Amino acid sequence: MPVTLTIHDAKAPQDAAPPYAVIFFDTGMKSGFHRNLVNDGPNELRYQVTSVGETRDQAAWVADKMAAAVLGSAPELPGRRIWPAVEEGSQPVRREDESTALFYGTSQYLTRSDPA
Repeated sequence: MPVTLTIHDAKAPQDAAPPYAVIFFDTGMKSGFHRNLVNDGPNELRYQVTSVGETRDQAAWVADKMAAAVLGSAPELPGRRIWPAVEEGSQPVRREDESTALFYGTSQYLTRSDPA
């Protein structure tokens, strides 16, 4: 398997060569009862990682590398406590025969933070 992995935000270029991952971030959700100017409410950020490969094994390798990166650490932000990400769901690696004949797998993650 390759040593490095390219990660794209929301869309891979037309000429992107597998293996790679694409991350789709949602707009984030702040709990409605804490909407104020001091940012003291819990925040949630959901995102999907789509792992792409020329073979099933290659796409699974990308998914494993991305899971290790996402689940293996939490970012730091002054004034916030950021919880480790959790995987909320996934779909198995499958081949997309209609357009690319590449293999895809998806995982959905959640990261939460609250005031420190």
